[in-house]
Amino acid sequence: MIITIEPTEDQSGESADTMHSTVSVSIANDDLDITQMMGQVVKALQAWGFHNESIATELDKELAWQLGLQRKTPEETVTPSSECCGAKDKQKTSDE
Repeated sequence: MIITIEPTEDQSGESADTMHSTVSVSIANDDLDITQMMGQVVKALQAWGFHNESIATELDKELAWQLGLQRKTPEETVTPSSECCGAKDKQKTSDE
């Protein structure tokens, strides 16, 4: 399997902002599961110049954590409002 990221013709002008090299990630076999494959895609995106935070925002939170793009586990990234509502639901069931 080979993953290649390269500039399109209209993006490959002379400007320093648009000059990117071609990035290829090559694996000797095609026997990868989706998590391993996405790990290779992430490596190609990192080599292209994308930051981990940018990549992580486009991925499932658990996958981003598994690939090392986020420091917090998916459980730690729960918003306070959802924690609040969950606590209220637990109180209702215990009071009933």
